[in-house]
Amino acid sequence: MRNQPAFLPSILPPLLADAAGLVAMFVAFPPLAEQLSEPGGINALLLSGGFIAFCIGVFWLRRLRPVDGGDGEWATRNWRVALAVLFALVMSLAIAWQLGFFRSGLQVDTRDLGEGGSASYFVFGPGAWLGFSALYVLVLAFTVQPSLEPGGGRWATAATLGLLAANTMLLLLSAQARALAGESAVWLPLLFAGLLLLFLPPRLLYIARGPGFPSPAGYVTLGLLLMLVGAYALAIITA
Repeated sequence: MRNQPAFLPSILPPLLADAAGLVAMFVAFPPLAEQLSEPGGINALLLSGGFIAFCIGVFWLRRLRPVDGGDGEWATRNWRVALAVLFALVMSLAIAWQLGFFRSGLQVDTRDLGEGGSASYFVFGPGAWLGFSALYVLVLAFTVQPSLEPGGGRWATAATLGLLAANTMLLLLSAQARALAGESAVWLPLLFAGLLLLFLPPRLLYIARGPGFPSPAGYVTLGLLLMLVGAYALAIITA
């Protein structure tokens, strides 16, 4: 039978990360949503920087050695690849929108660009954004050797920073969604489901490495994420 870790140490990293995420929703979300509402290169760099931090954070989570000594995987590789590809597509679309690709694509005259120019504009550019976003596939889906032993300060620190990075990306993509979504409440279930689909994997990764299922700490850790994602989905249509 699995030996469950102590309750408080198990929920402390997500509790700290989600408390910070909730504070950021009130302090940083409104100005960030306003800034991201106007496409610009600085915004694309901001999203890209947050994405790199997110990938590093998920990498740290995958380096955590499972408390129970198992493999710590919460899903098969095929499922992890599918979810990572979905995130990469969303990320590449967000970057493309900030760079004005969709707006300018409707105004470009391919006859003036020529064959080479058209290929560069409509193929190589989006391909570069998608290739950059596919970094997450490498981090989430492929083998990472766990090396941080449970019970130590490095394990808890890496877990906290990894979850903080995930919540920072949640803040950024929610602010981006605010620029695209309307204020109708009909969007709320779709926004909640979409954000949950994107940000559930890092949380399940932490649970598989730490408190595990079934355990009270595992369910509380998952519940914290559900509440935080719900709060951001609500903020998108009401901010």
